[in-house]
Amino acid sequence: MNTDHLRAFVLAVDEGTFDSAAALLMISGSAFSQRIKALEREVGQVLLTRTIPVRPTGPGEQLLRIARQTILLEDEARRSLGFRGSSPNYRPTITLSVAVNADSLSSWFIRVLQEAATWDDVEIHVHAEDQQHTDELLRNGTVAAAVTETPAPVSGCRVQPLGTMRYWPVASSELLDRHRSAEGEVNWAQVPQIDFSIRDATQRNALARLGATPAVTHLLPSVQAYNAAVGYGLGWGMIPESMLPAGVLDGGHPDVVVISEIGREDVPLHWQHWTTTTPALDRLSEAVRRSAQRHLNL
Repeated sequence: MNTDHLRAFVLAVDEGTFDSAAALLMISGSAFSQRIKALEREVGQVLLTRTIPVRPTGPGEQLLRIARQTILLEDEARRSLGFRGSSPNYRPTITLSVAVNADSLSSWFIRVLQEAATWDDVEIHVHAEDQQHTDELLRNGTVAAAVTETPAPVSGCRVQPLGTMRYWPVASSELLDRHRSAEGEVNWAQVPQIDFSIRDATQRNALARLGATPAVTHLLPSVQAYNAAVGYGLGWGMIPESMLPAGVLDGGHPDVVVISEIGREDVPLHWQHWTTTTPALDRLSEAVRRSAQRHLNL
């Protein structure tokens, strides 16, 4: 398949419109449409919906990962061969799309990005998703690698254990006291809960150990806001050990306490990436491994 056509196909999915993708390639909208049509004629399938945003069809989803891998291999080859294109200042950039859960992105994965800041040949696109679902982005070809909770490798991928991220159930002592009986028992069904997103099952699974279902569940899709809201008493939540305020674990914090009835939870994390690898992807994998080794529980 013509790699120019595959590149147009991937950009259409990533950008959401033909016009935006065409602008990135510095070609006209008509020329861009011709590339997509030529690819569809070659494979004998409609690959993209003509909607806003553009989405891959069923056959398009099957082709997407292969297209990304082909482009990545071509860019690596151009880079290693010193290809300069028509301009002496042209330097091919390798794009690596990765999926990372929000808690990792706000803690240990920052060190990976710090190391990547010294690479002048790599462009990193990060997709934030819950660790229980990042493998879906790997499976459908959206990303080349992912931090995931899933130990079983996605088809066409390799997997490497990274360690565990330890979570502690915490709440403000004032919140628990408001829902405590005269006998000192907390009515867990009445204590508000905070989830990061609708797909976040961490708190729900933990509370199930007490046989309770919360009457109120707040949604806060921001790690900083989530942790602050738990401290303010909006609801209880599971917070990574590395993000807990000082004194919480040893009982010395004046306002926030560990919920001993629920207990800690260790979430295993894995690094999955395409089996068809490149020097840039290998470099990223090594940076991930080093950072995880320093900051995660092994």
